[in-house]
Amino acid sequence: MNNTNTLSTLLIAALLTAVFTGCTPQKIIGVNEPVIDQNVEVYENPTVSSAEDAIKLLKEGNKRFVNNELANYDLSHTRRSELTEGQKPFAVVVTCSDSRVVPEHLLDQGLGDLFVIRVAGNILDEAEIGSIEYAVDHLGSPLVVILGHESCGAVTTAVAKAEKPAETHTTENIDAFLDNIEPAVAKAKKTELKGKELIEKAVDINVELSVDQLLEESNIVKEGVDAGKIKVVGAKYLLTSGDVEWFE
Repeated sequence: MNNTNTLSTLLIAALLTAVFTGCTPQKIIGVNEPVIDQNVEVYENPTVSSAEDAIKLLKEGNKRFVNNELANYDLSHTRRSELTEGQKPFAVVVTCSDSRVVPEHLLDQGLGDLFVIRVAGNILDEAEIGSIEYAVDHLGSPLVVILGHESCGAVTTAVAKAEKPAETHTTENIDAFLDNIEPAVAKAKKTELKGKELIEKAVDINVELSVDQLLEESNIVKEGVDAGKIKVVGAKYLLTSGDVEWFE
């Protein structure tokens, strides 16, 4: 092919491109690709042999979360493949279904580290208690955390229902779990607190009563606690600061 034919071919190609894409040059939009720092070592939790070890790791994880210094956990295919062989979570966390309360994030833990049970108001019924028993008895988790949180909607609704039942709109199914929170609300109301202070007091008491309930209704957990193999603690996540307060 001579130079004239080559030039003609290029001109035709340019003309067709202009027709199909428009005369205005196409703007290339940059894409921010995720940057992986190869110098950051992949974090692995040390071996957990006791509830005290587990609490220490959770406190350290929450501190990293608050300081925006999250650990570089292994989320690779290799790690996922390892977990297909089984799991050994070092802590059970019972918490609210609230979308803002994600234990793996706020306690900064990786795949396979936590056995999480989420239900509105972090209440305990047969299903939740049975799940806890499975984790401590079959998976060997030495720590159970009942984790409430600031501004809990379930507790707020339970308080509203107790104060103004005619104005609080719920359903039969919502009432079923609010019944579990009512004892905490009744106890909180005896303090004569009002408004947000009353709600937060009820949140705290709801956690404490759940700890007591678990020890009363689960022989497996109670026997483990008595033997020094299991510890049950309450805690509260603060939405405003990111901190977890521990009821020890």
